[in-house]
Amino acid sequence: MEVEGMKKFFRRSVAERGVKYLSYIGDASTFKAVCEDKPYGINTTIEKVECVGHVQKRMGTRLRKLKKDMKKKKLADQKTIGGRGRLTDELIKKLTTYYG
Repeated sequence: MEVEGMKKFFRRSVAERGVKYLSYIGDASTFKAVCEDKPYGINTTIEKVECVGHVQKRMGTRLRKLKKDMKKKKLADQKTIGGRGRLTDELIKKLTTYYG
């Protein structure tokens, strides 16, 4: 349903609004369907833009997983990844906040 709605939205944008939407924020399956539909012809491409909120969430999740997975492993300096002056939950929160 969402896919068909977005395809319709893109197809009628020029006729009804006089605009072409060249950037898209949304899920990958809908983006793929809209691009395959080629609403503005074969010479116009639509760019997928990542939502900052989703990137922040993925970054935080992956950093926390990395910290957990490498908890007991020693790095080149013979210290673990976490701890004081290292990758802490507080630092992960700051990194994801500053990204946005």
